[in-house]
Amino acid sequence: MERTVNIRNEEKRYHDMCYDSYNLFEPGSWLHRPVQTVIDPTFRI
Repeated sequence: MERTVNIRNEEKRYHDMCYDSYNLFEPGSWLHRPVQTVIDPTFRI
């Protein structure tokens, strides 16, 4: 269980850093548009 908590904390730290460092929807950025599966309400896992 502790390993899973550590992994989730590191993933959150990484995402926080990315969103603090990069602008959403900036042309040329890897965040220039949402991923289709994120915005598609019919997507099933």
